[in-house]
Amino acid sequence: MRAIVCHRHGGPEVMQYEELPRPRPAAGQMLIEAEAIGVNYVDLMRSSGRHPTAPEPPFTPGIETCGRVAETGADVKRFRTGERVIGRCVTHGAYAECVLVEERFTVSCPEMLPAEVGAALFVNGQTAWHALITMGQVQPGETVLITAAAGGVGTCAVQIAKILGAKVMAAAGSEEKLRLAENLGADALVNYTRDEWPQRVLNVTDGRGAELILESVGGAIAAQSLGCWAPGGRMVIFGKASGEPAVITGDSLLFGNRSVRGLAVGMVIENEELMRRAMSELLAWVADGRLTLQIGGRYPLANAADAHRDLKARKTQGKLVLLP
Repeated sequence: MRAIVCHRHGGPEVMQYEELPRPRPAAGQMLIEAEAIGVNYVDLMRSSGRHPTAPEPPFTPGIETCGRVAETGADVKRFRTGERVIGRCVTHGAYAECVLVEERFTVSCPEMLPAEVGAALFVNGQTAWHALITMGQVQPGETVLITAAAGGVGTCAVQIAKILGAKVMAAAGSEEKLRLAENLGADALVNYTRDEWPQRVLNVTDGRGAELILESVGGAIAAQSLGCWAPGGRMVIFGKASGEPAVITGDSLLFGNRSVRGLAVGMVIENEELMRRAMSELLAWVADGRLTLQIGGRYPLANAADAHRDLKARKTQGKLVLLP
């Protein structure tokens, strides 16, 4: 089979397209013949070696795939050969024509669902779902400020927040990205390349600010968002696309009764029951048309390095997928 291999940590240039032996599933695992593969920001961090769970080289990056079960290991009871599934690798291994996944991190994929949508749903959909529901505890009528609202998670979060009855303030760095968020149902838009953007959030919310902030950019954007954070509000941090971490001062929490929670979705979905609940709801929303996955780029598997370059440059909208 063909796969992407990183023989050392580094940028997109370290990703090589090579022939590898077809793997065999161990107990509790399944081998999936991939139809589409999701690209996630965490893949860039692990490939570069900057993630706490970066694998030792050589390794195949990627954590998300959609395809058919080709072979099952011992003790697999939920799925059979030929079934169509969405699966997640624990830390790496998905950028390949055949992918090993654990049964506990796999759900059925409806036949009518396009493979690229299946490959886009597990990580981004669940990150948005858990940020809003599990960690953010969003309530109907609250204002949710979503940074990077045109990204893979952001586009899901805009739609899910609306499904849950919240008002959405979508924040992004270009007018084109803001138009996408608006088309997905955002109630108000803010361009955070403009210095006065926190004031716009205050204006739209009659001076109160956002009760819930979903923050994935970090650095200056995270710091500026403190200026439009409602008293008693919550923040969920689940990324740092700028490369700089969010820095939240104790005073900003103390003098406002605010709270911050981190979200590493890979840890949350270790709770299999919670993972299956989230995926069941997400798939139902996709089926009834309330949630539309935005596919912002399709790349041949051999060109995975190009997908990483575009994602790193923050030039993309929606979800990027690889096609074997």
